[in-house]
Amino acid sequence: MVSGENAVALLVNGLTLAVALTLLIILLWHDSRSEVTQFFSVFLGLIMCWNLGALLAQAGALVSLPSGFQRIPLIILELGFTGSSIALYALTAALVKVFTRRFRALVLLALVLFGAYRVLLTVSGAPDPFVVQADGALSMASRSSLTLFYLVFDGASAYLLWRFQRKIRSRLLKAGLVAFIVGQTIGFLNPELSSFVIATVIAAFAALVIGFGILQQQIIRPLATRKSEVEALRNVIGSIANQTESGAVLQQVARQAAQVIGADAVGILLLDGDELVLKTAWELGVEPEAVRLARGHGMAWQSVLTKQLVQVEDYRRDWKGAPDFPIATEVFGAVMCTPLIAGGDPLGAMMAVASKQGRMFDREDAYLLQLLAAQAAVAVTQGHLFHEQSALTSAVEQSRNQLETVLASTDSPVIAIDRSFAVIFANPAAQALFGGFNPEMRGSIAELLPASAFPANLRGALRELRRNRTLTYEAEFGEQVFLAHVARLGGPRVEGWVTVLNDITQLKELDRLKSEMVRMTSHDLKNPLQAAMSNLELLRDDVYDDGTQDVRESVDAIDRQLMRMNRIIRGILDLERVKNGVIALEMCRPERIIKDAAQEMAEFAREHEVTLTSESAPDLPPVACDVEQFGRALINLVENAIKFTPSGGRVLLKAASHDGFVDFVVSDTGVGIAPDQQERVFDRFFRAKQKGVEHVSGSGLGLSLVKTIVANHKGQIWLDSEEKVGTTFTIRLPAAQDTGL
Repeated sequence: MVSGENAVALLVNGLTLAVALTLLIILLWHDSRSEVTQFFSVFLGLIMCWNLGALLAQAGALVSLPSGFQRIPLIILELGFTGSSIALYALTAALVKVFTRRFRALVLLALVLFGAYRVLLTVSGAPDPFVVQADGALSMASRSSLTLFYLVFDGASAYLLWRFQRKIRSRLLKAGLVAFIVGQTIGFLNPELSSFVIATVIAAFAALVIGFGILQQQIIRPLATRKSEVEALRNVIGSIANQTESGAVLQQVARQAAQVIGADAVGILLLDGDELVLKTAWELGVEPEAVRLARGHGMAWQSVLTKQLVQVEDYRRDWKGAPDFPIATEVFGAVMCTPLIAGGDPLGAMMAVASKQGRMFDREDAYLLQLLAAQAAVAVTQGHLFHEQSALTSAVEQSRNQLETVLASTDSPVIAIDRSFAVIFANPAAQALFGGFNPEMRGSIAELLPASAFPANLRGALRELRRNRTLTYEAEFGEQVFLAHVARLGGPRVEGWVTVLNDITQLKELDRLKSEMVRMTSHDLKNPLQAAMSNLELLRDDVYDDGTQDVRESVDAIDRQLMRMNRIIRGILDLERVKNGVIALEMCRPERIIKDAAQEMAEFAREHEVTLTSESAPDLPPVACDVEQFGRALINLVENAIKFTPSGGRVLLKAASHDGFVDFVVSDTGVGIAPDQQERVFDRFFRAKQKGVEHVSGSGLGLSLVKTIVANHKGQIWLDSEEKVGTTFTIRLPAAQDTGL
């Protein structure tokens, strides 16, 4: 070629490299940390050295520079020419991801060694491999050292392109790499051409093509594939909406992931206790459910435990843990694994796999896999919720059928009303009780039932319902009496009420007959008992003083048993009378009540060798009470305290006031009551089992009578007791000024 042609070629090279440099700036702006971009920067810089050296060498020849100055451009040319071979190999290795962790250092070391070698040749005066003619034409004079670098690095680059061609997705990028190798080959294979300009032009053009290829692979193609990614997500979301079985949705997700990412296989593993189970396998060569990974084994578990994407470029080389599948080490190449997370908790993992000769996964692929994994997590969660809902619906339906069967078959009327008192449900027993009730009627319950069916104080009943959530009262339907149990419907806002009616007509009649019989029997027993007691007093006057010790003991025993019988009969009569709830209230002084009870029980305390004391605070407010009934309650408490206190013990009866109430306290130093028996001491006929007082007799009605009397006086009663320490009973009545009396 003539020098004019060389000048045109160099001009074309300059423009080509300027465009390539522009592409490099774009790539660095997009992602300066990308290894491909960094190696391309080195590659392009060395090609520019190649072209700059050629330009300076030709310019120096045209202006006839001294030979010493002409060697510097030729050295720059040689560094660029040979260094670009090294950089080409580094770039190719970065594209196919076969370099090791120290690959950068090795590339840098190769460049440094070549530079040192070139300096050594220059110092030793060795001839330059390139020469420039007087017309500016370049040619290769010596190829011995350059051939070594060419064969090593260009040959290695060609091998990587052939071996891992599927890992380079851009055809334009492949063509640029091949073009550069071909360009350098032309420089070696055509020494007779006596010109190096063809190789220089091809190298500059190849750099431009490579730059476009990297730009296409890292920026243009990801942008162009966004549409397919969105379409894949739309299909997955549609599958989730249309499928109720998570297995079908996961299969769709795996298929979409393989197509959009370009993976050779996709697997989805889900947590099952402490194991990961393969639920979906797309072209993975393993049957679902056949793989179960123990906790901590495999990439999938690492992804689940760290809740992060895990990615390797060569599974056999880079993954140091236990293999996920038996075939993984032999056939897996690049692998990505991302967790399936719902509500912050991992559900499993999704794995995308490329074969050993397959493509590499980039950042966009990882991003898309994470998006699809999120949809897979939604599908898994939806599947779990669907199964739970189905199970819950089935259970509710079964419970509803059972409830309807029970309500329909029960003899107890059941009725439900809403907030406006309209009937919303009534079982057959309720419909029969209400006569002409129509199940479809929405009228008020007040129109269907007599007034006797409702509580006497309806407003007060509603207040109690609001406070206690339940209400129990007696309702009358003609001659029938029912015990009505009312409960709230809904919450926290009341939606209505449900009532269950239990027929107690016969029980009420039996209770009336029982009470009548008890009264009659007690009165019938009382008359002969009084006669026996009177005759015993007469007998005592006649024989007690003159009789023997045995006679006196017999008279005393008969007297004690008659007194015991008298107390039992009196307790039964008192209990029946108190149950009727009829009390005669009058203003009473607490200190007087205390004094009367203490005087009546003084002799009983002396007989048991127990010290009985009474005390009351000054200026106690009066209480409204039935003197006879309330006095009987206090006497029962004092009597129990004396009976269950060993000889030498103490019983205290006192009264005090505070906060508008008056407290009547009976405290003893007796045997105490066990904690597990304290709740039952007020039950009728219950007697606590206490060690050391088995000889103490009683009917078990005394404390039941006391509690009923206190309830009739709108008061409260409670106890504090400790075994072998003593017991304290407290009755609290409202002071008279708070009762309105």
